[in-house]
Amino acid sequence: MKPLKKIILTMTAITLTAPIATTHAATLQEIQDKGEIVIGMNAEFAPFEWVVMVDGQPEYQGIDIDLAQLIADELDVELVIDNRSFDGLIPALNSKRIDAIISGMSYTEERAEQVDFSVPYYNSQSRFAVQKDTEADYSTLEDFNGKRVGALRASVQETYLRDNYPDIEIVSIPANGDLLESLKANKVDAILMDEITLYQFETNYGDSMTITDLVVTFESDGIAVAMTKDNEGLTEEVNGIIEQALEDGTIDQIFEDNIEKAQQ
Repeated sequence: MKPLKKIILTMTAITLTAPIATTHAATLQEIQDKGEIVIGMNAEFAPFEWVVMVDGQPEYQGIDIDLAQLIADELDVELVIDNRSFDGLIPALNSKRIDAIISGMSYTEERAEQVDFSVPYYNSQSRFAVQKDTEADYSTLEDFNGKRVGALRASVQETYLRDNYPDIEIVSIPANGDLLESLKANKVDAILMDEITLYQFETNYGDSMTITDLVVTFESDGIAVAMTKDNEGLTEEVNGIIEQALEDGTIDQIFEDNIEKAQQ
């Protein structure tokens, strides 16, 4: 593995209405020529990505940060992190403001019409968190009918609820942190979130929420890196890096290290 390079951090203003353009992000050759790769993510998704302040400056940590750094190292370029709202990531990619997305993003057919995905590096499932001591009220998914259920805007969780449970009152929320705060403030009765992230939030929100035993598994090819259409060179390179990291245990170690770090 090549030595780690310095991560360049950028904080991008949240844009919820950015149009989807038809231009392509940088090709593999263009990325290597400019000497940097700009990775878009929504850094409110521990243990995948989160922000800590170090000496007054933002520092990004998480599984996706380490994977992005691994890709940058193998391409021999600097890593630039572009932090923006989750629902703004695909528009940013297709308008050439970022080169790729690494943000706990699952493959879906709808997304695959707009972007190409790498091979998956994680297969996820989701769980509900409900108001403290109300878990006995929810033994089936139908028990959420008529309830206010929060989901991250543009997420697979939101799509799943909308497509399968029309009697649930879906509350679309732009950030994972706001989901937990909405549950704590009784603005929603429940939230649906990737379980690995939900269990990380339990450390700080365990006094106001309970994670149910109900598991939701999506028809998905897993969480992967998103890149622009017809960018075969970059996609092939990223696939090779991920496949090697899965084979040699690097991905397992990245997950283990960051789950432990997030718990701290």
